[in-house]
Amino acid sequence: MNIASIQFPCFNPYMEPTIEIYVSGCNRKCKGCHNPELQNFNYGEPLDLEKLINYLKEREELFTSISITGGDLLEQNSNEAYIFITELRLNFPNKMLWLFTGAEKEEVLSYKLLINNFDFIKVGKYIVELEQEGFPTSVNQELLKKGKDY
Repeated sequence: MNIASIQFPCFNPYMEPTIEIYVSGCNRKCKGCHNPELQNFNYGEPLDLEKLINYLKEREELFTSISITGGDLLEQNSNEAYIFITELRLNFPNKMLWLFTGAEKEEVLSYKLLINNFDFIKVGKYIVELEQEGFPTSVNQELLKKGKDY
């Protein structure tokens, strides 16, 4: 699994200081994709989990949430994705974890072990013809909350 970039600080749509981790790789090919370069699974650098955890720990007091976006985590090798998210949850138990995926709700809910690590999950393929102001960015997309929707 490759990491394309890390952005900090981000406030929208989280309403609190968030660090965004962009994974590379997505086969969904959404028309009008916000990050078309991240469709390439080889873009960026291979994930060095220990290095990433140390980087985040050095900045831990500066953010309250971690968001995984991209690309699409659910399009990655499932074992690598599970280890990645489990380690984030273990190392940052008091941080909110967000996932942005183009997968539909039914598909997302089938990843029970993985999704239980997230507090919020934005689901649904981006559809440029259904674009709207604000978040989520197209009307077919939905924000799921742990304890309420899964």
